[in-house]
Amino acid sequence: MRKTGKILSATVVVSTLVVSSSAAYITTNSPSAQAVEQEQKWGHGEGGAGGANTESNAELKAETPWYNYEGYTTYDPSFTQDYNFVRALKYDNVSINGYKVDTDAKKEFDHVKKVYDTSVSFNSDNEVVQITFFTKSDSVAKATFKDAHNSNEIIEEGKLGNKDGTFVKYETNNGFYTAFFDQNDNLMEITIGQ
Repeated sequence: MRKTGKILSATVVVSTLVVSSSAAYITTNSPSAQAVEQEQKWGHGEGGAGGANTESNAELKAETPWYNYEGYTTYDPSFTQDYNFVRALKYDNVSINGYKVDTDAKKEFDHVKKVYDTSVSFNSDNEVVQITFFTKSDSVAKATFKDAHNSNEIIEEGKLGNKDGTFVKYETNNGFYTAFFDQNDNLMEITIGQ
């Protein structure tokens, strides 16, 4: 019976590839057929078994959470609440416009490069020591931000020096990130540092 299911699944896949303009997916409980079905929907990517049939994920390596943002951060600040963004911050593995803070770098500021609406600070060895980016004003409330980031530990919270507004500083594995809020408790800016 299982062999018949595999042959039927293979026939459906080949038929779908031949027709190519309309795809019909058949749902089945066979792991082999489901793998073929998902590969057809999503394509082939890294981390899989390269076409081999594996029945468990025990052989797959754990991957450190990462997040890459490209473009203007003031366009749509919803990414600051994204679960993957929050987890990647914790693991010091967020890239903004191709730059990521090097938590092992010397902690000195030498020069700053502006990329879109993001400021990237470097040390004298040209290693990234801090990234600061702005968000769209009046779009993310402090309570919403703190709720999304509640899995990360707050190490400091308070008012901004002589300005109206507040900040919340979070600990990461080897560094920190700080969210800055305006006088109406809306997110303005985030700084990622070591």
